[in-house]
Amino acid sequence: MGFIPTRAVHQLDNMVYDARLRATMPGTLDPRVVIVDIDRPSLAALGPWPWPRDQLARLVNTLFEQQGAAVLGFDVVFPQPDPQAGGDTQLANALRDRPVVLGYFFSNEPTARTTGVLPAPVLGTNVLQGRPVRITRWDSVESNISELAQAVPRAGAFNALPDKDGMVRSLPLLAEYQGRAYESLALAVVRRALGSPPVEPGFASGLMLTRRFSGLESLRLQHDGHTLVIPVDERVAALVPYRGRGGPEGGSFRYVPAIEVLSGRLPAGQLQGRIVLLGTTAPELKDLRLTPVGAHYPGVETHANLITGILDGNLPVKPDYALGYELVVLCASGLLLAFALPRMRLWSGGLLGAAVLVGVIGLNSWLYLRQGLVLPLAGTALMVVLTTAFGLASARFFGRPFESPSDWPAGLSLATLRATYGVDQIATEQDRQRQPDVVWQEIDRLRLATGGAPIVVYTPLGPNSELPAGLRDELRLWQQALRAWRAQDWDACDVHLLNLQRQNAKKVLYRLYAERVASRRQLPLNPAWDGATSIESIHALQPRTGPAGDTMPNSQ
Repeated sequence: MGFIPTRAVHQLDNMVYDARLRATMPGTLDPRVVIVDIDRPSLAALGPWPWPRDQLARLVNTLFEQQGAAVLGFDVVFPQPDPQAGGDTQLANALRDRPVVLGYFFSNEPTARTTGVLPAPVLGTNVLQGRPVRITRWDSVESNISELAQAVPRAGAFNALPDKDGMVRSLPLLAEYQGRAYESLALAVVRRALGSPPVEPGFASGLMLTRRFSGLESLRLQHDGHTLVIPVDERVAALVPYRGRGGPEGGSFRYVPAIEVLSGRLPAGQLQGRIVLLGTTAPELKDLRLTPVGAHYPGVETHANLITGILDGNLPVKPDYALGYELVVLCASGLLLAFALPRMRLWSGGLLGAAVLVGVIGLNSWLYLRQGLVLPLAGTALMVVLTTAFGLASARFFGRPFESPSDWPAGLSLATLRATYGVDQIATEQDRQRQPDVVWQEIDRLRLATGGAPIVVYTPLGPNSELPAGLRDELRLWQQALRAWRAQDWDACDVHLLNLQRQNAKKVLYRLYAERVASRRQLPLNPAWDGATSIESIHALQPRTGPAGDTMPNSQ
């Protein structure tokens, strides 16, 4: 059940991931990335978006010349020429020969048209050909006009990958368009900040893995003699390591209104050495997204989170072996419960189920917190709960073997008793009273020590509401045979046992008592006899077998 990718189980796993993400967010300011915000006050002061390109050129010059920005990334696109003559040229001149990454986006909308100029792809088709890599494919693109694209050859796509519930939990690092792989805005900004190292694919390796089965596990960047490994999922996307609630008040990143930069109110050098992203929090510009940490989360901050996560090498990942992990844990816990629960009492079975559940959750949580692995949990947890509940409910109707009392002889096992009487389960009076809805068959009275009170032992026949009429008649006849046995009325007992064996010829219990009656006939009647069986006599008995030589179970 657990490893079947049903929508309900996936949604439960998403809820678990979201709760963990919110619980483990650092909630602290990361000073490396600053967001220049096209917010409502800026729109009120400078007019509606898009702003004239000469104003944007002045904004770019200010960010580099007065503020000392290290890299500037645009979470906006310029698909149309500026209505004002010369505006595009001014902006192109401001962007040229500077560490800038433009933005653009792909689309699969049927009515979307391809416009603008794309940057160079980061991976060729020959690198991924023949491998099971499922990069998200797009049909059209809206990119920047030629003049700006020529001034800034570096650009990245700012698409998100919402899940079925609309949540943005991950962003694609690569996108496929017309057979070529293009990088995302976050990846392009990171590469520009590191000196533009090439993107190298990291494939799964192993002796048994051929090119056909070796999927893409990571993207790798070489920097200062070190390899920066960026783990990816099956869509070549990365989970966003959200730092906080988002927005100017969220406290994860510094937000600077664009009007403060353009008006000169921001003191010079405030953004020295920072990665700057130009984006918006204005609702009318429609770049607020539904995320696990906030319902109106600025899209530009999702890129900021991913950028810092990549730089830190601290990205949670859904590995390609997630289903294999779930199957192993599911089978291990399921087999443990299936083997142990039928041999345990109600309270101990409940404790075992709780312990297995805690162990499954604990292992999963440790792998998430220590290794950054996002692995499925809901399916296995549900299996443990349902298996335990079913096992405990079955105990209510079918009973469980009792645990040996402290004075029970160490040399006499419950397996010996079950084999002697030919039943599947042995229970005491305490078990019978605890489960009044079950029909019990008394099988004997066992005396543990000479002179001691005997212990009545039973075996369950089934739920009272479901017991067949024929089995009820058999039970009544058996009770008459027991009364005759304890009254030392061997003739009556023989008659009852003969009729019982005619009804159920394979029942070991009836043949056992027929042999006992034949043995007791050789002895004189004992006025003090109560029909109990001594432990010593059990030791002397061999397991009873049916016609085929198998130890007979509790037949019905």
